[in-house]
Amino acid sequence: MKIERLYSIGAYTVDYDPSVPCLIIDNVGFITSQEFRTLLDKSLEIFEEKKKIHGKMGWLPNLTKADVFLEDDMKWMASYFNPRAHKAGLRHMAFVLSEDEYAAASFSVESYQEYSEEEVGDQIINRNFKDEESAKAWLREVLNVN
Repeated sequence: MKIERLYSIGAYTVDYDPSVPCLIIDNVGFITSQEFRTLLDKSLEIFEEKKKIHGKMGWLPNLTKADVFLEDDMKWMASYFNPRAHKAGLRHMAFVLSEDEYAAASFSVESYQEYSEEEVGDQIINRNFKDEESAKAWLREVLNVN
């Protein structure tokens, strides 16, 4: 099955991979708070639409080329986005991070995951991966969609 580009804002894109199934949010460079929140809101709309087809969907943010995210945005994502995403059926997020442990986005993800645990506990399970294929393999396994 072919991966389909469904949305973009600046250098950020939202792709749909029906073979997993999941949304792939590819983050390149810096994103403003407004763009970030618009991207997540639009991605959640797409997620809800595609989940109707599959029953279950994964979320795969590829942050290998992303800059640091603002702390307020990580808090917003954990406290505002996560409850909405959970209500929409999101249960698994597979982050793809740079192999450079000092990459800026890695620190942002760490902050987000701490805030997320405080806000929704383990209702949305987060895992970190070094490449998209490993992330997709995990999502296929946990989603158990055939």
